[in-house]
Amino acid sequence: MFPYTDKKTGAVFEITAYRVSGEKNPKQHKVCIGKRDKDGKFIPNKFYIERTKKEELESKVAELQAQLDSTSKEAKKNDKEVKALSTVISSVSGKKKTGLTYALDHIATVEGFVSALYAVFGEKLANKILSLSYYVLVTKNGALDDFSFFDMSHVHPCGSDISSSESSAILASIQAEHVNGFFKAIRKTGPSRGGEDHFCAFDGSAFSSYSDDLSEVEVSKGKQDPELKHFGMAAVYSSREGRCAYYRLYRGNIPDIKTIDNFVDVAKAMGFNFRRVALDRGYCAYNNLLRLYNECHYDVIMCMKSNMVVFKDALESAKGTFEEDCTHYIGNHEVYGKTIRQELVLTDEEDKKYPIKAYMHVYYDKRKAADQEPKLYAELEDSLTKLTDMVQQKELSVKDAQKGKFKCKRKSLITVRKTGNSTCVFEMNTKAVDEARGKLGYFMILSTEDLSASQVLDIYRAKDGVERIFNNVKNDIGFDRPAVKTDATLEGKVFIVMLAGMLSTHIRNAMRVHRKELTRKMTYNKLLKELEYMYTFTIKGKTKWCEISERQALILKCLDVPPACGAEGSQGKNR
Repeated sequence: MFPYTDKKTGAVFEITAYRVSGEKNPKQHKVCIGKRDKDGKFIPNKFYIERTKKEELESKVAELQAQLDSTSKEAKKNDKEVKALSTVISSVSGKKKTGLTYALDHIATVEGFVSALYAVFGEKLANKILSLSYYVLVTKNGALDDFSFFDMSHVHPCGSDISSSESSAILASIQAEHVNGFFKAIRKTGPSRGGEDHFCAFDGSAFSSYSDDLSEVEVSKGKQDPELKHFGMAAVYSSREGRCAYYRLYRGNIPDIKTIDNFVDVAKAMGFNFRRVALDRGYCAYNNLLRLYNECHYDVIMCMKSNMVVFKDALESAKGTFEEDCTHYIGNHEVYGKTIRQELVLTDEEDKKYPIKAYMHVYYDKRKAADQEPKLYAELEDSLTKLTDMVQQKELSVKDAQKGKFKCKRKSLITVRKTGNSTCVFEMNTKAVDEARGKLGYFMILSTEDLSASQVLDIYRAKDGVERIFNNVKNDIGFDRPAVKTDATLEGKVFIVMLAGMLSTHIRNAMRVHRKELTRKMTYNKLLKELEYMYTFTIKGKTKWCEISERQALILKCLDVPPACGAEGSQGKNR
């Protein structure tokens, strides 16, 4: 063992050389223990400090044990003070955070994740994957190189440290077929909520990356970090499981609207029995409707785009007939709704026509309309001011302005009037603005089966489950970027993060159900901290729980996790 200092960064590493049987050259295990400041003074990090404290405690225990061994048997019985001190020291030396990983382990077992992982990866590798998922959830996507800190302070399924090279090997071993096998397995072993899927919801999201070596990464119009390249991930939420049914990765430059075909193929291959498909307006296209309804025989519930002809026609016939009628009020969602039956004629690539009967559900939200109107005018005024300044500063020519070669918000509502050779005036298009104002507060959902406006909105809003998947992964787990450099590890990293995201979703759902006990009293992060502060310690080889507060017991009860007070042994034995 010898220290090594990186001259560029000043980081100090402790390098240990070791040999592996069957290999000629020795290998090295490198651990960061701190850094050097400008004066060359060594500053230890958290890992080095905790390890030093642990070594000091162990040496004290060894000294006391030696003293106890040298004392006669009668003195051992009478010397209560030494006996108590020995017990306290041995207890503190084995103290670890156990509550959160204990709860996660129980959730993973009940939901069928553990048995599915065992079936696909085997027990040893499955425990390591679970430990990495717990680590990612607890540390908000912390670097896998720092897993040793987590191992020292937490009880986890693997039970030992996972080095940086080992974690990379684990990620590389997870392939797409393993992911599909896992989701097939949890459908068989997980809790069933009915024989047939009531509906599924399909959605996608973009994730940015600094790496140019990933084949899935491409230039796209990402909402987050537009200067970076992105890769896409599509996920399916099943009402039967109440969670993510499966997901897949695709290139970042592929628009959402073109991912439906693969969704259908994968759904059939994995044996899903979906009856309805709920889609956001990002997937709204007649080609998708034709494929899902006519070819695959799914009932479709799809949010319509406001620039479509069918939207305008339905709005014209319904507008003014239901917005103030109490019989059309949907109390659960605080909106007014009306259903209009409409004939649609869809055409395929060969211009063959397919007439279908559709139901257009028109909704009006008064609050949304009141919020959107001032926002509309504010965006218009900002755009007009910005464009006028650009012309005055000669950043935009009058010729380009007249041709519409500029970018701004609400561009379709702005007209350009030339007032001279080098001047022009930007004005609101009053007709277009009035038309846009007329659509404020309205939204429309198409369904291919005869359902009421209330029923359709219930199903469509229930598809928020798929959006929560991405929200939990990005916000709770902190997975904005994959932090991997190769395709071999990308699939594995996403799988570990998605597994952590499904555990996070379970906790979030429990907080919604127990709103009075949990949501109103603590945040999601506060709940995790409360569970983390549940400790265990070891006495004579047996694991004992420290005292548990009333709040911690309440959290476990709301999560349907059995009380931890009587738990003994390792975490793996609790399964």
